[in-house]
Formats: sequence, C-alpha cells, structure tokens
Amino acid sequence: MELIDFIRAQCGSALEMIQRSLEDLDDEIILWEPGGTANTIGQILAHVVSGQDLLIGDKLKGGTALHVQGWAEKSGIPLDRTQIWTKDGWKLNLEGFRAYHAAVDAQSRGYVESMTPADLEREVAWIRGPEQPVSRLFQTIFINHALGHSGEISALKGIRGLKGLPI
Repeated sequence: MELIDFIRAQCGSALEMIQRSLEDLDDEIILWEPGGTANTIGQILAHVVSGQDLLIGDKLKGGTALHVQGWAEKSGIPLDRTQIWTKDGWKLNLEGFRAYHAAVDAQSRGYVESMTPADLEREVAWIRGPEQPVSRLFQTIFINHALGHSGEISALKGIRGLKGLPI
C-alpha cells in the first residue's frame, strides 16, 4: 500500500469516527459538564472540527477556514478558537454545528482525495512550531487528533448512558 492510500484510508476512518460521535447528541448532552478538568462534548467537537477546518482550508489550501466565513456565528463556535476552552460566553448550536461539520467533512474529503504523493512531502507551518511535512500534519492534527477526541466523546457519552464507540 502506498503512503497516500494509507493516509486517505486513515482520514476516512477519522472522519467517520467524528460523524459517529455526533450520533444521539442533544443540547443537554453536549453542554453537560462532567466535572474535574474534563471538557464538555461541545467543547471537544468545536475544537476537533474547527481544527480540521483550519488545517485544510487555511494551512493546506492556502485559503480561509470555513469557520471565519460565517460558520462561527451559525455554529456558536467563537471566532477566537482559544475561547473554546472557556465555558462562559459561548454555546455550541448543535443544528448549526452539524451543518458546519458537514461542510468541513466535504472540504476535507475533497482535499484528501485530490492529494498527490508530492503533496505529502510539502512543508507547511502549523500554529506552533517549525514547518512540517503535510504527511506529519495529517498524522498528528487530522488522524490522531480526531480518533483520540472521538474516544473521549465516546467515553463521555457512555457515562451518560449513550452508545459510545460504534463497536
């Protein structure tokens, strides 16, 4: 299997897990505060999906993330993504977020399918740190990030009596 095919398959799995994380959610569940230092499901979803959007739309395509093109207002996600970690001053709009997620998912799938092996070697600066090959950004920011947070969401859903992982 070629690296490009492996990354495409893993990105597909990561996108599927985020989609499954959205199943059975309502406002009560996404806003529920689990206690301790854990984040709400809404905060986690806002973080991971807006991160995918930033990676694809801004850093890799060289355009503007969908988040700042009107989706912040529709989804309830703060324009300043660092504010996601505050519990005051914003609330995820689940209906708007689902639409935003669908747009990010479509953008991500389109980009991943259009990538070439040469694209994986291109070096791009992320938010912090030095430039890195696109293949590494996909591994850390897109794939591992989405899968890890999907597991976190699944655990929080399980605590609330909902189905967590789809297995």
